[in-house]
Amino acid sequence: MASVVVCAEPSSWRQAGRFATKVLGDAELRSFEDLGRRAPVQPVLVYLTHPDYDHLRSLLEILKPGSPDVVIYYASRVAPQDAAQLGKLVGETRPNHTSVVFEAKTAAASMLQHSRSSAEENGTSSSVARARQLRAHFGLTQTELAHALGVSLRTVQNWERNGVARSPRQLRDIEELWTILKESIKGTDIPVWLRSESEAFAGARPIELLKEGKARDIIVEFRRLQAGEPA
Repeated sequence: MASVVVCAEPSSWRQAGRFATKVLGDAELRSFEDLGRRAPVQPVLVYLTHPDYDHLRSLLEILKPGSPDVVIYYASRVAPQDAAQLGKLVGETRPNHTSVVFEAKTAAASMLQHSRSSAEENGTSSSVARARQLRAHFGLTQTELAHALGVSLRTVQNWERNGVARSPRQLRDIEELWTILKESIKGTDIPVWLRSESEAFAGARPIELLKEGKARDIIVEFRRLQAGEPA
């Protein structure tokens, strides 16, 4: 796989190093401080063991201009309120393709997926299939997808007809949401869940929130679910 970067605070450097060696093979281990001086363009895994959110916010702001895919792996057990705060921070600071996970296997799988996507985007991959697949996954029309992403119908039509060199940033939230749903809900049950009233969203149907451009709200709720608090 293409190389990835694992970064960690000094207090968890040894743990992060073991994780990088055992799970990711040729990953490059770097500190938060080092990334601040020389931000990477390849996928980044942020290894967290405690909620230093100010430091994390600064790091995400540094990474944002280069647009690398970022997976935040919280390796310690996290309280539901911390998981919610983490999801909110990510949504406010770096709304591009950044995900938060709480299990080692999920973190490794996410990094492998991002690494493959990065390699494809540096080659001949386009967003033609990606836009169509996401629309099909959620059962949306082109107009509904346009509303969900806050773009024009013509933009969606152009993506599906011509594609672009990289994944448009507007697609990344719903790409992340689809990944989270696959990890949390049985595949055949996802359409039913999306179209069922949910107490977690004050009785609203998740699919309606998605159509209103609120994919990030659904993602944050799943942060709570992953942290052990029922959604």
